[in-house]
This record gives sequence, structure tokens and C-alpha cells, in this order.
Amino acid sequence: MTPEEALGWLRQVKGQIYRNNRHSSGTQAWVAVVRTPRNGTRNGKLIIALGSSVEEAAATAKGQWREIWHGMSQTH
Repeated sequence: MTPEEALGWLRQVKGQIYRNNRHSSGTQAWVAVVRTPRNGTRNGKLIIALGSSVEEAAATAKGQWREIWHGMSQTH
């Protein structure tokens, strides 16, 4: 996933991306926050995914998103 693809997917699902202030060690952390849509009468789920880059955080969130949707489709 490229940075553009990561940001595009986050926009598509109305997600947000956050970055911490750079640590004195030079490391940086990214957090992708995405809420899944409601499923009937059930509220959506909140996905919080961490990564060392935008791409990693978004890819982790996308993987969790797919797992949730896969689980929902199996119950129908």
C-alpha cells in the first residue's frame, strides 16, 4: 500500500490518521482510527490501528476492517 492508497482508503471509509510528535530517538508512531458502519441494529465498531508509517497503520486498520466484514457476512 502506497501513502496515497492509504490516505485514499481512509478518506473512503471516513477514517482519520494521527501522528505523534517525533520522539527524541527519531521514532514516530501513526494511529489510524476507523469506525465501521452499523450492521442492522448493531452499532459499528471502532478500529484503532498503530503503525510506524501511514501505510502500516492504514493497512492494519484495513485488515481489521476486512475481518469484521467477513465475520458479518458469515452470520447472514
